[in-house]
Amino acid sequence: MKLRQLRIDGFGKFNNQVIDIDPQNQLIFGDNEAGKSSIYQFIRTILFGFPKKREMTRDFTPINGAIYGGKILFEDNQYGLVTVERYKEKNKGAATVTLESGETGDELFLEKILSPLTKETFDQIFSFQQEQLADLNQLNEMKLQHLLLAVGLTGSRRLSSMNDQFLKERQKLFKPTGRIPEINQKLRQLKKVDEQIALVESQEGTYREKSLETEQLLEKIAEVEKEQGYQQELEKTVLEQQKRFPMYIEWESLSKEFSDSLTASSQTVEVVRQEIQNYDFLLRKEKELLESQTGRLETESPAYQFYMMNQRLFDELLEEQLMVESLTERRQLLDEQLKEYQESKVTLFEKYRLSEETINIDLSDDVETEMLALAKEEEELIRQKVVLSNEKSRLNIRHKDMDMALTTVENQLSTENVTRPSSRSKQTDNKKWFSGLSLAIGALFLVLAIVIGKAWLYIPVLILFGLGLYGLFGSALKRAKKEPLTKEEAREDYLLQLSVADEVAHSLNELETQLEEIESQINELQVKKQEWADQYGFSMKETMSLWLSRIPIYLQLQNIQEKETEMTHNLSEVDRILNSYGDSLAFAKEWVPLENKTTKESFQAIKEFVTKQKNYLTDKALATNTHDQFQEQLHQLRNDIASSKEKILSLIDLANVTDIEESKLWLKKQDMSEKGQSRKDELALSLEDYFDLNKSYKLVSINHQLIQVKNEIDRLQEKNNQYRNDYQALSYELTQMEKNGSLDVLYQEKENRLSVIKELADKWMTYRIAEELTQDVFQYLSDQQLPALLATVTSYFKILTEGRYIKVVVKDGQLIVIDNQQRKWPIVQLSTGTKDQLYMAFRLGFVHLHHEEYEAPVIIDDGWLHFDQKRKLVLFRLLKGFSQRTQVICLSSDEAVRAYFESQDLEIIQIGREGKS
Repeated sequence: MKLRQLRIDGFGKFNNQVIDIDPQNQLIFGDNEAGKSSIYQFIRTILFGFPKKREMTRDFTPINGAIYGGKILFEDNQYGLVTVERYKEKNKGAATVTLESGETGDELFLEKILSPLTKETFDQIFSFQQEQLADLNQLNEMKLQHLLLAVGLTGSRRLSSMNDQFLKERQKLFKPTGRIPEINQKLRQLKKVDEQIALVESQEGTYREKSLETEQLLEKIAEVEKEQGYQQELEKTVLEQQKRFPMYIEWESLSKEFSDSLTASSQTVEVVRQEIQNYDFLLRKEKELLESQTGRLETESPAYQFYMMNQRLFDELLEEQLMVESLTERRQLLDEQLKEYQESKVTLFEKYRLSEETINIDLSDDVETEMLALAKEEEELIRQKVVLSNEKSRLNIRHKDMDMALTTVENQLSTENVTRPSSRSKQTDNKKWFSGLSLAIGALFLVLAIVIGKAWLYIPVLILFGLGLYGLFGSALKRAKKEPLTKEEAREDYLLQLSVADEVAHSLNELETQLEEIESQINELQVKKQEWADQYGFSMKETMSLWLSRIPIYLQLQNIQEKETEMTHNLSEVDRILNSYGDSLAFAKEWVPLENKTTKESFQAIKEFVTKQKNYLTDKALATNTHDQFQEQLHQLRNDIASSKEKILSLIDLANVTDIEESKLWLKKQDMSEKGQSRKDELALSLEDYFDLNKSYKLVSINHQLIQVKNEIDRLQEKNNQYRNDYQALSYELTQMEKNGSLDVLYQEKENRLSVIKELADKWMTYRIAEELTQDVFQYLSDQQLPALLATVTSYFKILTEGRYIKVVVKDGQLIVIDNQQRKWPIVQLSTGTKDQLYMAFRLGFVHLHHEEYEAPVIIDDGWLHFDQKRKLVLFRLLKGFSQRTQVICLSSDEAVRAYFESQDLEIIQIGREGKS
């Protein structure tokens, strides 16, 4: 956009004045109070509207009562020459736009033309005011460099001023070490109240503990009620599933139907429809042709007449004979395979004593791995239990024997006569056993000597009998000579046996403890085992190792079952096809014997019948010219019928569509598919809020889930009631403890103060978030635009300083300029004029980068306030080159500016007194 003419009807001190603007570089020169600001405000007002009453701006209402407003003419790359007029009292101050072509528009059209330029962008980017330069000297280094970056990145100091304002408002509310901010004062007051509450509560004993319990109960009640809400929503969903399950079954049925049969294109359906009509037409022609020959055929045999009337059907059937024979052979093979699978399954059931339910077991890899680990643990526990049980039995027998021995000794100690338990008693028993054995062997040798008749065998008989008798009589004599024990010896022997008995009892106790621990581990294992037994149908009487050993058998059975199911299905499908072929022969059963015959045999009979009738034709020499012509017509017609049928089936191209009737049924389904799809979509809309249509549902599962949900709701309600009863009891106790009322007052005061602090804290947080958001926006803009901006600013700054400063960079968050001797200078160390040059470089850099986006003129109102003569000349030369692409309008009372424009023969408009140059 380039301004070309200002037509001021009435604005401030200007009336009925026309000012032509140079499209490149224009100076509007005048003394102070000559009206330079009025011209700037006129441009701003006509483009963006009159200021509102609440805006603190200068009043530019015409002094002499002229009409308030005027027109601006500017060039636009898209719309050409545009005229904008705006008057305060006309059209409520709204603008009227007129294009060079005569087209007119309103305020919205003007916004469209100016977009993305807005009033704020115009003020903050494209206008340079003296006030902006004056503020630079009042800033510290941090604020100054922040301002320079903000100006360069957004075209104004708005972000910086907003950030400062948010910080001031935030610090008015709170400072970490402050005393005056409002939140600081409220916190000190709250601390005093807390101290008073702590003093009173310390006198109440367990008040705090009970209060904490009530808070915990409230949290538990909230958790339970939240879970109740979830379960109740789940119950509603499950009830809706139960209610809408018939609709789900219908949707599922429609889904299966559409997935099983492909929906053809409308073009294919129409071609099939026309071809079926053509097929029906050919059938009617065939029927008419046959009826025309009925009179002649009546003289022939009835069988031949029947054959001629149905010749086409017979020919089609004979074409399918090979298929029937192939299907018959396949059926025999399938039947043999099915019997093999059934015999294998019966053999496995009988061999491993399994039931039909076992084939339904489906173990995942994770379950099988976990079961394998627990099976090893079960085997180890059972082994330990057996070992410990045997050891326990042995110790029980020993303990029982020792109890009997101790009882005997106790009885002996209670009497006077105590017999010494001689150590020879055992030897005596051994001798008795040896004597008996000697007598037995001697008797054996005696019998052998008598039978064989050998005399020398009597010698060992005598020796053995002698040894046996000596041992018996010697033992008897020694028993008679038992020595009695003294009481001391008997008591020591008793104490020794008692100590051994205690050790045995202690060992038994330890064994029982170990057995109880093992039994406990087995019971824990049985719980998991019971879950698997219930889920997979295993027997609890069997070990898990036995379960695992049978898993391959289960898998083999499942494989056999799958094969059996597959064979049964295939056999059923073959039977269905063969039966359909057999049904197609029904029309000929009066002339061809088909009863009690298989489909293959029936086709063979049909073939024999056709052969017989063809031979009849040859024998009777019926092939006259008329008949030949009839046969030729009939043959051609039937070829056309066969071609039409083949075309129909090829168009449909489905395995389950093999004849014309199925084709007509397919066509009917295609006609119904649109309605079916519509019904399916309608059902899906009704079901999708309650069913996951990617999953499968069963009514039994839904009912089971509903029972579980109701039980869970009842359980949660009982839990909630218990918590509420406990809460009411604690609340009553706390009420009794607070009966003096002092805590109530303090608590109320604390809540009031907390409420006030919370409101203030929310307000403080609002300012804090706004401050951080402003900083984030600034940072984002910096990251996006900073590299290109700094390069452009460096170019302009180098020109303005005549090469004294050659680079502008940002390092560690600090804005730094580098001179021609590679020295780095912080912003604070620059002179006022150099700061203004840097500020000017940032503003011009932004305009340069966004020229194509905005295309707005740059208006400078004495933006060289701190420039000396030399700096001004450099700036004017820069602006002259800058104006080649962007229109520059300077408002000034500086004679140096005027002199430069005159020397360069640039356009100057004199205001405030007569004359224009």
